[in-house]
Amino acid sequence: MEKQVFSIRQRYLKSIVLALLLYPITLFAANAQITVRGEALSIKEAILQIEKHSNYVFFYNATLLKEMKKRNIDCKGSIETVLKEIFKNTNVEYLINGNEVILKVKNIPGSVQEKKPVKKQRTVTGTVVDANTQETLVGANVKLKGNDIGTITDLDGNFSINVTSNKDVLVVSYMGYKTVEKVVEDMGVLKIELPSDTEILNEVVVVGFGTQKKVSVVGSITNIKASSLKVPTSSLTNSFAGRLAGVISTTSSGEPGKDASEFYIRGISTFGGRATPLIMLDGVEISTTELNYIPAESIESFSILKDASATAIYGARGANGVMLITTKSGKENEKTRINVSVENSFNIPMSFPNFVDGATYMEMANEAYYTRKGTYNGQLYSQEKIDNTRLGKNPYVYPNVNWKDMMFKDMSMSQRANINVSGGGSKANYYLSLQANHDTGVLNTQKLYSFDNNVNVWSYTFQSNIDYKLTPSTKIELRMNAQLHNSGGPAKSTTDLFAEMLQANPVNFPAYYPSSANPAGTDHMLFGNAYYTGDVLYTNPYADLLTTYGEDFQATILTTVKLEQGLDFITKGLKLRGLISFRNWSDSYFTREVEPYYYMPKSGSYDPYDPDAANYTLERVGNKGNDFITQSDPKKYADRTIQFQASLEWARNFGGKHDLSAMLLYLQREYRVNPLPTRNQGLSGRLTYAYDQRYLFEANFGYNGTERLASGHRFEMFPSVAAGWVISNEKFFEPFNKVITNLKIRGSWGLVGNDETGTKDIRTGKDGPHFIYLTNVELNDDNHKYTTGVDMDVTYKGPVITQYGVTNATWERAEKLNLGIDLELFSKLSLTVDIFRDNRRNILLRRERFPEYLGFENAKPWASVGKVKNTGVEVAMNYVQDIGKNWSIDLRGTFTYNQATLVYSDEAYREEEYRRKDGKALNGTWGYVAERLFIDQADIDNSPSQKFGNSPMPGDIKYKDLNGDGMIDGSDVCELSPYGGTPNIMYGFGSTIRYRKFDLGFFFQGAAQRKIMIGNIHPFGNTRKNVLQFIADDYWNESNPNPNAAYPRLEDRDDANNNRQTSSYWLRDGSYMRLKNAEIGYSFKYGRIYLIGNNLLTFSKFKLWDPELSWNAYPLSRTFSIGMQLNF
Repeated sequence: MEKQVFSIRQRYLKSIVLALLLYPITLFAANAQITVRGEALSIKEAILQIEKHSNYVFFYNATLLKEMKKRNIDCKGSIETVLKEIFKNTNVEYLINGNEVILKVKNIPGSVQEKKPVKKQRTVTGTVVDANTQETLVGANVKLKGNDIGTITDLDGNFSINVTSNKDVLVVSYMGYKTVEKVVEDMGVLKIELPSDTEILNEVVVVGFGTQKKVSVVGSITNIKASSLKVPTSSLTNSFAGRLAGVISTTSSGEPGKDASEFYIRGISTFGGRATPLIMLDGVEISTTELNYIPAESIESFSILKDASATAIYGARGANGVMLITTKSGKENEKTRINVSVENSFNIPMSFPNFVDGATYMEMANEAYYTRKGTYNGQLYSQEKIDNTRLGKNPYVYPNVNWKDMMFKDMSMSQRANINVSGGGSKANYYLSLQANHDTGVLNTQKLYSFDNNVNVWSYTFQSNIDYKLTPSTKIELRMNAQLHNSGGPAKSTTDLFAEMLQANPVNFPAYYPSSANPAGTDHMLFGNAYYTGDVLYTNPYADLLTTYGEDFQATILTTVKLEQGLDFITKGLKLRGLISFRNWSDSYFTREVEPYYYMPKSGSYDPYDPDAANYTLERVGNKGNDFITQSDPKKYADRTIQFQASLEWARNFGGKHDLSAMLLYLQREYRVNPLPTRNQGLSGRLTYAYDQRYLFEANFGYNGTERLASGHRFEMFPSVAAGWVISNEKFFEPFNKVITNLKIRGSWGLVGNDETGTKDIRTGKDGPHFIYLTNVELNDDNHKYTTGVDMDVTYKGPVITQYGVTNATWERAEKLNLGIDLELFSKLSLTVDIFRDNRRNILLRRERFPEYLGFENAKPWASVGKVKNTGVEVAMNYVQDIGKNWSIDLRGTFTYNQATLVYSDEAYREEEYRRKDGKALNGTWGYVAERLFIDQADIDNSPSQKFGNSPMPGDIKYKDLNGDGMIDGSDVCELSPYGGTPNIMYGFGSTIRYRKFDLGFFFQGAAQRKIMIGNIHPFGNTRKNVLQFIADDYWNESNPNPNAAYPRLEDRDDANNNRQTSSYWLRDGSYMRLKNAEIGYSFKYGRIYLIGNNLLTFSKFKLWDPELSWNAYPLSRTFSIGMQLNF
């Protein structure tokens, strides 16, 4: 059999990670002096000497070298000189490509191949391709099973081989792919598809400021293929939920351009400032918005760093975890490749709340009015209006508006296209990518003016990566990421419009009147409206939608220059790296608006008893309205970031068993959004040691400074240590290696900082100070006026201290502990389990234990005293199995659980334990405990007093008196649940099944231990808000005096507060599971076509609206997409 060979071009087309494994940059390799010396050396022993003492890697078929005689070798020189001496007078040919040496045995008379008898031979030809991309594989190894006859594929992936029987079996192998056996049969030209071997592709892991071999990683790091992040949406973060172990992710809106997910690594562990992770693109910090628009096609590797050993090197920026995204690069000596993908999506909004019809609404409104007054006098709606509305009479006289149908379409469309070009030569390589996304909304608009109010978002992302070898030891990398976003839509936020739509009165007026009803001399749209009190009008959400427009244009340019200089002339494995980046973001926003005209039928212009009521006369409502467009001056915003870093790195192997590496890095970052910039400086370092790939050790540190703290507290050291033991590499474990192919245990401890502590209290949403050590004085405060003058008739605004400087405030510190195990069975099933603990301390907060008589008012001093404990577990599983010749299946799943506890918050002293937040869940839900609904007046009289506004009535909510003082007030508020809106559990599982060229996949994603407080759903009130269907189905009334009804006694006033308190009565289980996507595809030689559905099914006990969203959020969409990928 001929030896296995790998071509430069095809090797890099398969996986960037594989490229990093097979092609580490070797500096000064061509001129390095190599020595091979020894007596009676075999060829293999000579090769091992070269590999130990140089960066060269050999590829060969060991079987064909076994019979070669041992000989004495003593030579020194370049790699070419040494190889000539070693293979002198042998039948071995060699090819040197960079730092790779490929060996091949020539066929010579008397060789093993010729000695084997060949009878009735025939030639079989075929092609070897990648099972996923259908790209040809150059240098794939093809041999006959049971003997040494073999060959390799040529530059086009083709091969030919002699066989003796149709029952002969070909064994086809290629680095980075699973070996495939195929029976020859009588099939003419064979096409052999090799599936990727995920074990090999994952051998290299991206870590902070570098890479490590997977076997030597001791930190908690999650890696995911970029292809797994490809979902039919323009927002990359929408693919995180359930796919990334350790990541808690939620979506708050389905609006195009604003549908980014909120995500936290191992949950929320602080309340004093930033809780989201640090995001790095090619070594440079970016925002979540910028992450959103990075196309998955441009991503080479995606890593999540979670524990202290992985994040401590980022010092003050790593407390909340780190996301590392590396974009693709061209490959050396790679022919130009062009990849094109296009996708068209159909988006159907889902999970709208259901409302009652107009007649039912009016009957319930009348009941709400008289049930509190005890009389039927003064009904809001007449029986005539109710009856004619129910009969569907003239909808302009008897409106029955379905505001959802009025404001939302059934479907929208989105388009995505990506083209990328890559290639390279001996010195330079390149990767260029352009992504264009077009998303439209489902708002049901009419183009009345010079603008279309429907949501319309165009976004473009351009990525340019160019690498150039200035010298054999010097490399420069140029990176540019440009993002342009142009979005238009209603000036009023869709959240506000959706809230208006949900609460709009369905029967008081139509959305608009027909143009045939235009009063004389008018040509504008006739929007409906009415007075609800005095001269105050109701809200017409459709008018708000059509008459306002806003347009936003954002541009982000990120440029990076990296320089790498090899220093092997000082000591082998030494490198110097430098990076400088510049990021600029700008935003321009303007609005256009038309004041709408409102109308209503003039009283007496139609016969209210005429069931047809076809004739009516309109009259103006209110005194506003115009026919011209007003445009605001553009609002402009901008910021910029400059980052510089320099590092010295060293890696070396000693004696074949001792792997040692070290790094020292300096980083400086300046962020400027106003005349006063924010700056960070720091030193970071890493030391790693591995003995025989069995015993692993790593130490990291970050030493960082910030200007936010007083002198003496600005710099802080953040160390970490980690260790691992690869049990499966021990000799005593060899009997179990056939079953347990990998077993590693690891642990880490360390301190990580958070330099954004105190910037915002996530519990209250209030901003904190930037310079904590300075005292701030407001000289003109409206609440501190004073008078002067002869007659004391002159008033001035007075000074007030708004912040007392604190000079002893310190860094927020995260003490992280992690224990993990990596297990692999039969080289097919992999399982990773991590148990973690994150103890936060020195969280900056305002002191609460200050008595009012000290006069601090709203300027209570800040202090670094807060504490939080976060614990949890995460699991990741993957299983890959070939079934017969044509089938394969892979299964995958993740599970993440965390629970954060508020240990100390300096809260005011409370005698009752249940009122103390310290010691309870950080993000729990608090409120009153609702026992049931009051049964009758006797029940009220015999219960603790509760007066939230008016006195309660039968059917109102009865609250529990926790402290037994006979009164319901703030002293009875307690933790209703340790869970809040952010889930404690996130999970996902899915599978991909492949048959020949077809593939079928699905993925489920879910969240648990999550609560929803269904506030703001109360009907009627001052603006006669709409009624959700679940209220009409089961509410307390005289004919249904159920003390456990789904809704209490109706009320028609907004100040009837008893039933509107935050309480367990309104608390619901927000757990859910989705069929997040399902996909079917067909691959061919030059690409793939596919059909994918997203958000197909949702399973949840919560049925009122989408369990992942708030009640007034723009809905998520059920998406069906068809796409094509082409490779040239």
